[in-house]
Amino acid sequence: MGIKLISTGSYAPDNSYNLEDMSNILGEDISEFMAPLGIKKRNETGEDMSTTDLGIKAGKNALKKVNFSVEEIDLLIVSTDTPDILSPQSSASIAEGLKMRDGAPFFDLNASCTGFVFASETAKNWIEGNNDIETVMVLSVYNMTKFAEMKKGKFFCVFSDGAGAAIYQKSKKDIGIHSNHFIGNGNQWRSLGIYVGGTRFPATIERIKGKGEVNPNLTFWQGELMNRNPELWPVIIEKMMTKSNFQLDEVDKFIFTQINKSAIQLTCKNLGIDFSKTHNIMGRYGYTGNACVIMALDDALEKEEVKKGDLVCLTASGVGYTMATMLLEV
Repeated sequence: MGIKLISTGSYAPDNSYNLEDMSNILGEDISEFMAPLGIKKRNETGEDMSTTDLGIKAGKNALKKVNFSVEEIDLLIVSTDTPDILSPQSSASIAEGLKMRDGAPFFDLNASCTGFVFASETAKNWIEGNNDIETVMVLSVYNMTKFAEMKKGKFFCVFSDGAGAAIYQKSKKDIGIHSNHFIGNGNQWRSLGIYVGGTRFPATIERIKGKGEVNPNLTFWQGELMNRNPELWPVIIEKMMTKSNFQLDEVDKFIFTQINKSAIQLTCKNLGIDFSKTHNIMGRYGYTGNACVIMALDDALEKEEVKKGDLVCLTASGVGYTMATMLLEV
């Protein structure tokens, strides 16, 4: 048995800033800083668009592509680290907005920017282990510009908003997710994050005004954020491949976290693959966190750079830190 990918969808808000716009806001030319990252644009939701709104649009786009009814979705998994509110879960308001049938379950999952891969493996486990679940929608939603103020510095200009959707369905054939590998090390949880608003730093007036122990927006807190992607991505991909029945040269397309194009190029060198086998969207969408790999896959499918039957390796990294990779036959 397998789980086949029957549709993908994505959405990014129209409100955008190019490098010149961001340079003017920041008061310095950021083009040299952005060049190795490959990021040329920042898309923002603005005050009126929430995480729920992004998720609904991406989900509807995935349903529309295959003329699929939302009534046929048995489970909704929403991956996000920028929820509408702390509780209840954003999947509740997204389920309502999509008009899912009464009784269909839903839940949120937060694995920072590795969320789509974690959520896809979770969908696979539900389909394989629960006879009531035939079809699962995975939504990855990123609304980080609400917390990343461009005026704070050029690093915060890389963050952008967007959402991606995947619909998985039980199949008698051994297709879909063939293998995966996950690693983590909690020693970087203090490096970068949104720390105000939970139980460690409740949202008091003082903290919201920035007078507390830590800044209320996306912030560097303690320690250094290390870029270990070119070093560790090849390791986890090779471990994933050993769990599969395929060789690395049989993979048709590689999609990585879309935050640093030069790191992807170095990863390809370390893996011994050509950079042309990757698909990248950071120039068009900026960095959309846990949504970026599914948005990139959706874009590759639309452009027919990935076709039915192709093997795609999706690899992601997130703060904390955590890394995840999976081999998907589309």
